[in-house]
Amino acid sequence: MNDTLAPFKTLIYEHCGLVLEGIAEARLHKALHQGAERMAVTRLSEYFQLLQRTPEEFEKLISALTVNETYFFREPDQIALFTNQLVPRLLSRQSRRPLKILSAGCSSGEEPYSLAMALDTVYGEQRRHLFQIDAGDLDRQILAKAEQGIYSPFSFRSLDAALQQRYFQPLDRSFQLIESIRNSVNFYPLNLMAELGPQGLDQYDLIFCRNVSIYFDPPTRLQLHQRFYNALNENGILLLGGSETLGNDMGVFELVEEHGHYYFIKGESYRPASSQAVSWSQSRRAPQAVEHPASVSQDSVLSPVAATPTGALNLPPLDWIRQLVQEGQTEQATRLLDRHLSEQGQPVSVGVSLLKSWLLLNSRVFAEADQLLDRVLQEDPWSVDALLLKGLNAKWQQRHEQAVEWFRKVIYVCPESWPAHYYLAEVHRLDGRDEQAIKSYQAVRRILSDDRHAPDGLLWVPLPLPRGDILFLSERHVLKLRQRLSETGEGEG
Repeated sequence: MNDTLAPFKTLIYEHCGLVLEGIAEARLHKALHQGAERMAVTRLSEYFQLLQRTPEEFEKLISALTVNETYFFREPDQIALFTNQLVPRLLSRQSRRPLKILSAGCSSGEEPYSLAMALDTVYGEQRRHLFQIDAGDLDRQILAKAEQGIYSPFSFRSLDAALQQRYFQPLDRSFQLIESIRNSVNFYPLNLMAELGPQGLDQYDLIFCRNVSIYFDPPTRLQLHQRFYNALNENGILLLGGSETLGNDMGVFELVEEHGHYYFIKGESYRPASSQAVSWSQSRRAPQAVEHPASVSQDSVLSPVAATPTGALNLPPLDWIRQLVQEGQTEQATRLLDRHLSEQGQPVSVGVSLLKSWLLLNSRVFAEADQLLDRVLQEDPWSVDALLLKGLNAKWQQRHEQAVEWFRKVIYVCPESWPAHYYLAEVHRLDGRDEQAIKSYQAVRRILSDDRHAPDGLLWVPLPLPRGDILFLSERHVLKLRQRLSETGEGEG
């Protein structure tokens, strides 16, 4: 199938940057055959030639390939940050012209309309003069739907009932957004693979592009950031989806943190005074290699690993201890780790603390493990291992809300950490949050279906999670949860 699809993948990638590999190939295969049938051609080679000379058909194919999963007030905490913190800051430094906001990859309009509603609740009629909201998407068909502002109940799954009553009117079995909010958003066809300025989209103060970059490869994301940089004013803000922000630190913008949320800034004006964030690329130091003891073969040692302190030559190398932990030789590993911890005059390395805390968690010694993890996070706030273990510590003590927050932090730092997605899905499933659980399980499926050997983002902790089993369980849970949602009438109709 890959050879047959290859020219289509290249054509689509060059046009709009979509990467259609792994499980996305099935969607492409289906869309191509539907298109060929629609155009009454029998061979995909004929359809390929037709696409090159028929822009309208190419647009239909792109529409069939784009994923338009969205709903009102998605990631409400981030919208609250936008309304209560960022907008007042922007307005305080703004001239008399309206504040310009762009929702890029707006899909069927729920995101820009959510922004308009959020601003209306604070600024009322003044918002017409204070703000200009533009929205764009590659899919022209979905833009036509957005302009109509008609939505099924599925789009309201995160919307407060009072806001739905205030801003929507019943229309047959659906609901239509009131005219004053519909008129406050300008919709445009938008190809993110082209410079925004020539498309009439530039000089923005703030750009939203949430849950879009997950469909692009790193080189395309870098180009996208450069285009956003050019489309912003001298000082501006870029907001991405919560789970994709840190994975998009491409070096174009400065990454900052505010109230637990991460976003990008251009210029100096909008850097929050309280931010503790630093560039992801600067915060991770490449671990140094160690000299392995003769009793451990090079093939048996998992990398990357950090070096044993140079002054502690009498101590066993940590990569050796890590191997013992992985093999389940916990008593011997514990004794060796305790030697590191008791060594006078030597700093305790992050690896020692992480391996020891992992053994403590497995022995249900939660408080002591938590203290070690806190020490690690003081030294390295971005440690994926420590953040994940904090989540497991909370999960195993039935503190599910805390566990969710820790697993989300892991995903902030390392969006491809499939163990974090899996554990987050498990907590959501246990708490009956079926839709959130499905999304997290689907993230696991996306990562592991593309590459059964996909790295888990961990440097030290050898989690006993067989990738094949986790992929099977994730697929099974998705089917069961979808069936349950269908039976209860809560799923997408």
